[in-house]
Amino acid sequence: MNNSVFSVPKYIAVNSQKKIKVLEVNKIIYLKSSGRYTILHLEKEESIIVCKNLGHYEKLFQDLDFLRIHNSFIVNVAYLSSIIKDTGRQYCVLKENLIVPISNRKLFDVKSFLNY
Repeated sequence: MNNSVFSVPKYIAVNSQKKIKVLEVNKIIYLKSSGRYTILHLEKEESIIVCKNLGHYEKLFQDLDFLRIHNSFIVNVAYLSSIIKDTGRQYCVLKENLIVPISNRKLFDVKSFLNY
């Protein structure tokens, strides 16, 4: 097998509540850490709790338009509509009016990713 050819995943299979669910990666809006678990927030206000930590998904999606914006959050940049500042804090506003915090440590990475 040729390891130099890497395929970016279009679908992922996740264990969730006694079943394996197949998800389209581009339907994931953001991911939130919850201890050793990760909550995948999908379109239409659907959420799935999975038994893998956020670092696993950060590596899995590293070649996609997903960005770690906080110790506890990864966002799908395709859903990003704006960044707002409020009393020394920054937030990503995502489509469907979801608001996710950006850590001060990650703000430079976010701006660089967006060529700002």
